[in-house]
Amino acid sequence: MTSMKKLVVNFRNAMGKSQTISFKDVDITKTPSQIKTLLTDFVGLNLFQKDGVRSYETLVSAKFVETIETPVFDVEAEALAAYKRR
Repeated sequence: MTSMKKLVVNFRNAMGKSQTISFKDVDITKTPSQIKTLLTDFVGLNLFQKDGVRSYETLVSAKFVETIETPVFDVEAEALAAYKRR
């Protein structure tokens, strides 16, 4: 069983539509204030546009999402292990 955390951030684009972006391997020791500051700086960079519309114009919210993976089976890993036993 493995656990992964990612930061899921909601924005509004220049047309008011909801936009979501996820960041993997984030530093979970950052305070909410530090995260908000970094994301506000990200918005200010104006890096992404589609058809002249800024994709991430307004910061709305951010949350950590934790996914727990429990492997059931892995056919490729089993085949590789069987091959190595030969």
